[in-house]
Parts: sequence; structure tokens; C-alpha cells
Amino acid sequence: MSFLAYIIFVAVLEVALVFNVRYLFSRHPAPTLIAVIIFILGLIPPIIRLQKLPHLSPLYTIFLSFIFSVDLMFLLIMGIYSFYVKHYSRDEKIDHADYIVVLGSKFMSKRIPPILMSRLEKTLEVYHSMDDKPLIIVSGGRSSISKIQESTIMREFLLEQGVPDSSIIVEGKSINTAENLEYSSILIRNHWEADSNPSIVIVTSEFHIPRAKRLTKRIGLAANFVPSITMPIFKWPAMFREFTAIIWYYRYTIETVMLMIIVLLICTFVP
Repeated sequence: MSFLAYIIFVAVLEVALVFNVRYLFSRHPAPTLIAVIIFILGLIPPIIRLQKLPHLSPLYTIFLSFIFSVDLMFLLIMGIYSFYVKHYSRDEKIDHADYIVVLGSKFMSKRIPPILMSRLEKTLEVYHSMDDKPLIIVSGGRSSISKIQESTIMREFLLEQGVPDSSIIVEGKSINTAENLEYSSILIRNHWEADSNPSIVIVTSEFHIPRAKRLTKRIGLAANFVPSITMPIFKWPAMFREFTAIIWYYRYTIETVMLMIIVLLICTFVP
């Protein structure tokens, strides 16, 4: 009966970790403490099994070892993602571009939210730093959350800041990052008339660049990225959303690894 109580205790901790994992990005101590406890408890069953104690159930060992292994896998993914975010936070000076693509961000009212505002301000900074002014593509349509067209609000802001209307191209069909990049690349392809490839700069938030880079490679779009730095109060929740999106993109690989872990544990601990 004590083994069952032990399993229930670890399962409750795991549920608490899942529901509070977003606080890991805000450096909240509670989920980190829960993760450390699960890590320690996950080490106990293999150690006991190595001592060949007959009273320990193989199912008990497999359950805790599986939770330990999966949590460790997600922790590694989160660590790699956080490393890339820090790496892409470094600003790079770009002297020339034919097009600047600024990616939209969902919002509920006509007031531009801080994340999108930082992208637009960075776009203006890059635009004004160049002698030969590039064209700016504002990318973002109407989401299922709001019927406001992101690109229209972005265009109005740039016009208010002195960017001429002739320098702005509106892409208003996309509803997610993949479509932002795909539809913008189509606009560039239809607009560009020279034989050489255009020089493209994509402006988006630093936490968004890892996923955006992956999508640009998938569609074969060659571009440089310029990060807009997000305030911490908005950055950490946004990083959690990005992390879950990355997990979703690699869900089949993750599911395969989890099945491999289960098979390995069964082969190891079941006599």
C-alpha cells in the first residue's frame, strides 16, 4: 500500500508541475522545486531495483522512471529553446535590405499591444538606418480572437511615424506565423523584378525568432532576422506559448521518443 501512496504523491506533483510550468519562464521557484523533487524521486526506483529488492513492483518502477525521463526530455527542450532566445537577442546591424517584413501579433483592440509595438519601433529603427529605403511589408490578418486586421493597424502606425505610403505593402490574409511568412514571400516574389535575389530582413520578437527561422527554412525563404526586445513582463508568458508551439511542431518525434522510453523501461525492469 505504501508503494501506491508513493505513486499517487508523485502523480500529484506531476500534475502540479504541468499546471504551473509556465512559471518556469518567469523564474518562479514553485515549479522548479516541484521539478527537483520529481527528479529526486525518479532516481529512487532504479536504485532500489539495482539492489534487487523483491518487494518493489516493476510497474511502480516503470511509472516513476517514465515520468522522470519525460520531464528530463522537456527540460532539455526548454533549455535549448531558452539558449536560442538569448542567442537571437543580440542585435545585428544591417546596412541594406530590399524588403523589411514585420510579423504581426494578435491583439483585442485598436490599441497596439506592447509586443507588436516593439516590433514596429524596431522596424522604424532599421528603416531609418538605411540610406536606400526598403519596402516594408506589414503582415497580419484577422484572427479568430479579434476581427481587427493587424496589418491595417500596423500600416496606420507607420504612416503616422512618417513612412510614405508608397513604401508600405500590406499583407492582410495571414492568421499565423507560417502564413505570415508564406504570404509575404509570395508578395515579394510577385513584386521583385530584378534577376538577383532580394535582400530580406524579418523583424519579430526575440522569443519568436527560433520558430520563425524554422518556418523560413521550410518554405525556402532566405532572410536575415532582427530581434525586437520584449519587456520581461510580456516576454515570459510569450516564451511559454512559443515553447508549447515548438512542442506541437515536434509532437510526432516526441511521441516516438516517449514510446521508445516505455519499451526500454519495460525491457529493463520487467523480468
